[in-house]
Amino acid sequence: MLYYDYQFKRYQTQEVLMTSNVVDGIIASMLFALLSTGVGLIFQALGFSSQEALFAGVSTLLFLLMLFLSGRNLYPKYKRKLTLRLVEAVLNSKAVEDVAFRNHVITKVLHDHPSIVSNQNCPIREFANQVACEAEICEAFRTARKVKILTIRGEKYFLSSRSLLYDLYLAKRGKDATVDMLVLSPNADHITEALARKLGHDDAGYIKTKMRIALQNLRHLSETNDKFKVKCYSETPNFKILLFDDVMFVSSFGEGGGPKNDQNARMWQMTREGNPIFIGLEKHFDKLWECSVPPQ
Repeated sequence: MLYYDYQFKRYQTQEVLMTSNVVDGIIASMLFALLSTGVGLIFQALGFSSQEALFAGVSTLLFLLMLFLSGRNLYPKYKRKLTLRLVEAVLNSKAVEDVAFRNHVITKVLHDHPSIVSNQNCPIREFANQVACEAEICEAFRTARKVKILTIRGEKYFLSSRSLLYDLYLAKRGKDATVDMLVLSPNADHITEALARKLGHDDAGYIKTKMRIALQNLRHLSETNDKFKVKCYSETPNFKILLFDDVMFVSSFGEGGGPKNDQNARMWQMTREGNPIFIGLEKHFDKLWECSVPPQ
C-alpha cells in the first residue's frame, strides 16, 4: 500500500511537471509568434512583401535571441572584470577624500561579507591622518576598559572639553576603566634649538612650556582619579599609539613629524586577534612604561 502511494505521488509529480512544461512551451510559442508577427508587420509597413516581412521578423527575433544568450554569458565576466578594476582603483588611491571612501568600501565588505576575510584575522585600515579617524577613535575609547596612549604631549586628548576624549573620559570616571598615559618629558635631551627651528618654533623653551602645561593638566587628572596614570619618557618618539582593549590606532612620528603629526602622518587601525604587529607595539608600550617615571 505504501509503495502504491509512493508511486502514485511520483506519477502525480511528473504529471504536474509535464503539464507545467507544456504550458510554458505554449506561452513561449505564443510570445514568439506575436513578436515575430509584430516585427513582420513593421517590415511590411516599410515596403517588404508579406513573405519577406515574415522571414525578416523571424530572423530578427532569432538574432536577438542569440544576442541575448551570448550577452547573458559574457555580462557576468565583464561585470567581474569591471568590479576588480574599480576596487583596485579605490584601494590604490592616496587622495584624502578617496581614503575615506576606501575605508567605507572596506568596512562595507567586512560587515556584509565576513566570510571573505575568514583567513585574514588581522585586518588593517589606513587613514590619511588622525583627523580622518577621530570618530573611530572616540567610539573605541567610549567602550574600552583598558586604555594605553603613547604620544608627545597629550593635549589633543585630555587638555579641556574641546579635546578629543575629555568629555568621554568624564563619562567613564568611576567605572571599571583604566587609562595609562605616556607623554614625552619636557626635559628630554633631544628637544634642542635645532629641533625647534625644524618644527617651526622660535626656540626650544616655547616647546617645553607647552609640554609642561599639558603635563600639568594630565597630572591633575591623575591626582583626582587613581585609575588615570601618567608617566614621562625621555626617548626620541617614534610612534603614536592609541590602544583601546583589542583595538589600536598607530602612526609614525618619522612620517609626519612633530606637532602637526595629526594632519600629516597616516594612521592605521588594527585589531589584536592574530596580529603580531599589534602584540609587538603593545610590548613596546609596556616596556617604555616600565622604564618611564611619574611627572615631577
